[in-house]
Amino acid sequence: FEGLDLNLEPGNVYGLLGLNGAGKTSLLKLMAGALRPQAGSIRAFGAEPCRRGVPFLADTIFVPEDPWFPALKPAAWLDRYAVFRPAFDRARFGALSEEFALDADKQLTKYSYGQRKKFALAAALSSGARLVLLDEPTNGLDIPSKSQFRRALAMSAGEESITLVSTHQVRDLERLIDPALIVHGGKVLFSLKAEDVSGKLGAAHLSELGEGVVYAERDSIGYSALVDLASFGSGGRQAEVQAADLELIFNAAIAAPARLAAALAGQALAPLGPNDLAALADAIGAAANASAEKAIAGKAKNKTKEAAK
Repeated sequence: FEGLDLNLEPGNVYGLLGLNGAGKTSLLKLMAGALRPQAGSIRAFGAEPCRRGVPFLADTIFVPEDPWFPALKPAAWLDRYAVFRPAFDRARFGALSEEFALDADKQLTKYSYGQRKKFALAAALSSGARLVLLDEPTNGLDIPSKSQFRRALAMSAGEESITLVSTHQVRDLERLIDPALIVHGGKVLFSLKAEDVSGKLGAAHLSELGEGVVYAERDSIGYSALVDLASFGSGGRQAEVQAADLELIFNAAIAAPARLAAALAGQALAPLGPNDLAALADAIGAAANASAEKAIAGKAKNKTKEAAK
């Protein structure tokens, strides 16, 4: 990260969006105190996460993409680990376990990936922690379980807690996360609240491009487009406009950040034509490759450091 400056306020469910290798998981680990920053500072509710003080750890929960558990049954796990969280709500955990259909008589090591994920999410949403960090929480969940998780997350988010969700499955959570933080190039490229987007951007399926189109992707019967509501209807154009798609917004942020910023600022946009689509696709591909190469280089650097130690 270079020049990353971020302030998270209680009472929000933040979405952390970025390409593979953008550093989303590393950022969550830095916030959880599992990694130590090489420069700069992080403070959470007055504490430095990397110091791993007992009050901070009791008030923070981090659910990795692939959670690990010891060979214990759920009740034994609760007796051993829930005591470290004074605000843990056993009744809520029991209700979520029942809703997620978790087997109370099976050891956690015998759970499937999806079951482990649901157990970890139930424990996190019952922990009473004020800092809740979730890495790809919907990976491994079936469709009904995703609905259950969204409902549980909406009920658990409180005015005193901060929830930060890193996800590639944008459509699984786009009605819950607000603001959406788009991380790219080592910094927060955009921080978008629902009120920033509402009334400014929309989504439409078009047969042809032109005025008011911020970003578009070709499909089998036309274009899926992110449109600037202020200028899209000019020239008598007719199309059904829906709420802005967060996935389209993310792709626009990566491929055409200047166009997206201009649309959000109410500035005029040059018309987007078919010839521009190849350039947008190339921009996304180049950004994805650069992000992946940076991640590979970072892992190699870390291995070299470990070998030196």
